[in-house]
Amino acid sequence: MKKIVSLFPLLIVLMAAACGDPESDVAEQQPQSDETNEASSVPDEEQEETVTDGTGAGGGYYQTVIPYEISPSRGLTSSNMVSSYNVQAFEKGLFDISKETFSPDNFVFREGQVFTEEMVRGFLGRSYTTEEIDAMSEEEKAENNAFSNLGLNPSVNGETDPEVIAEESPLYLSHILEQNYMQQDENGDLNFSGMTVGLAMNSEYNYQPDENGQTETVQLDEQEVREQGEQMASEILERIRANEQYQDMTIVFGIFMQSGDTDIVPGHFLSKAVAEPGENEISSFTETDEDYVMLPSQEAEEISEEVNSEYQTFNRKLGSYFESFTTSVGEARFRDGELEQLNIEIPVEYSSRGEIIGLTQYVQTLAEEHFINTNVEISIEDKNNSYALITKNADEEIDVHIYE
Repeated sequence: MKKIVSLFPLLIVLMAAACGDPESDVAEQQPQSDETNEASSVPDEEQEETVTDGTGAGGGYYQTVIPYEISPSRGLTSSNMVSSYNVQAFEKGLFDISKETFSPDNFVFREGQVFTEEMVRGFLGRSYTTEEIDAMSEEEKAENNAFSNLGLNPSVNGETDPEVIAEESPLYLSHILEQNYMQQDENGDLNFSGMTVGLAMNSEYNYQPDENGQTETVQLDEQEVREQGEQMASEILERIRANEQYQDMTIVFGIFMQSGDTDIVPGHFLSKAVAEPGENEISSFTETDEDYVMLPSQEAEEISEEVNSEYQTFNRKLGSYFESFTTSVGEARFRDGELEQLNIEIPVEYSSRGEIIGLTQYVQTLAEEHFINTNVEISIEDKNNSYALITKNADEEIDVHIYE
């Protein structure tokens, strides 16, 4: 089996020499032995690897390697990203992008094992110029991780004014998520065959003009965020390719811009790219047309007046049929201007099981009538309990479950 080896020993040497002659350092690097680079999460007693049975899950999900290995940097996702809305959209969207290159019919998923937690933390820091590093004390260099100088966020170039930094050098990169894709040979052995790297970018930059003052927020330009993310992806590719283990591997990139910390819908992907085996540069990025919006809303109407109108009719019919109904909340995912996924929450005040059953049956009828050729998930619930779940796929196959 082709081992997954960490890039960290290689990158530390490479980036520590950033102020010297990096080209000669890259040429001298050799991949470490499998024994010294084995991901830290591999158990002491190596167990035989196999894959889950994916036949029951449906929906084009990946089979997964078992025993399941968590990513060394897994704990950073929730702490680095703005909200759970963004975490879910980022992870789900990255799977969708991966499927375009790594088909679930041929590849098996494993959480990323190449980037260590320390490496990801380093990537999320700022880059430092030679002058900035020279001006630091040894303690400051250690505190800022300046010895390795792995940071992908822009240098402040010695600037100390928070307002100037916010305007000229905000923090763009918030998190990096790695996915590994394996292929099973005729003997059942799993070989590491592909990697997807997602870059979660900020849409806002928060700062304090005064040390104890009020926090200010700067809205970041989407085009600039995209360009910064694509430059960072190119740099990450260069670092990965510096290790011989990954020179002949397909590597996919996705650039995701988060929504703001007070938004109730997630952000969206801006662009994606594929580096084929042997390619040391990304030839081009493909812009993605993706939006998450609330229904009904003016924003949704701008994307699709028909979808917004259908949702308003759905709500109106529910309100006329059940006295206790107030309004539902819909979250729509549009791709290339078309409604791809619709999630609806219907809040209720529980009065009787009979009403819940009747409401569920009526919602099923409305879903079939108003959301044709659309993936829909509808939950009926109050603050404490879920009473029913209705799901329908684009092929009009519907499933209804009323909880006991």
